[in-house]
Amino acid sequence: MLIVLCSGGHSPGVTTTGLAMTLAWPREILFAECDPAGGSLLSGYLLGQPRERGLGEWAVQLRRGADPEAVLGEQVYHLAGGTESRRILPGLAEPAQVASVQPLWPGIADTLAAMPGDVIADIGRAGGSDTPTPLLTRADQVLVVARPTLMDLSAVAPRLQEIKALRGPRLDPRVLLVGAGPYSRKEVARTLDAEVADHLPHDPRAATVLSHGTGNERYVPRSLLLRAARSLAEDLRAQLVRDEVAAR
Repeated sequence: MLIVLCSGGHSPGVTTTGLAMTLAWPREILFAECDPAGGSLLSGYLLGQPRERGLGEWAVQLRRGADPEAVLGEQVYHLAGGTESRRILPGLAEPAQVASVQPLWPGIADTLAAMPGDVIADIGRAGGSDTPTPLLTRADQVLVVARPTLMDLSAVAPRLQEIKALRGPRLDPRVLLVGAGPYSRKEVARTLDAEVADHLPHDPRAATVLSHGTGNERYVPRSLLLRAARSLAEDLRAQLVRDEVAAR
């Protein structure tokens, strides 16, 4: 299953959300940082890891004609702990690299969609000219991350319509609420005319570890954020099963 996370703007914490989902995921999972604006994991959660791996180097190998899945394994970091395999593909070191990656997005999307286990791809802000649209069209599910605030929801509304048009008959994009704000799931769903997949709680203590790599990492597995992310993961897996049954 390929799940794409994006935002309409205003940086609601897409990468932090994707990392929380990855740590809570019940199966083999790859978290791919595919934001054209550049990656943040190697300067945050993966701080201290060698910086020579990631999407940019994978793209170099792809342009040389290498087998996509074979060389992908050389560009990921394996997370310790847990019984399931959890891997991370860090994003671009700088936005200037996106020009060289842009022609490769269709093949990257096909590779990620065909991988064993599940993949969460973080594409950052959707709607720009550099948005990796093949990931949006190829994904099994698209979640648009937003805080339940007027500013975030105003930015999300047009993105939902654009993504829905791109995806055609595929499952409509859904909203994933994160953090604090004055609007409930029901109000957001009614206002945006879109399904709300879940609402992950405001948990700055856990979020700081995931976004900046600082704080008490031992707190994260038992945090409110990770508990909610586990529930979301189960719901997403169940949704996929329902879709597969309906398609038969």
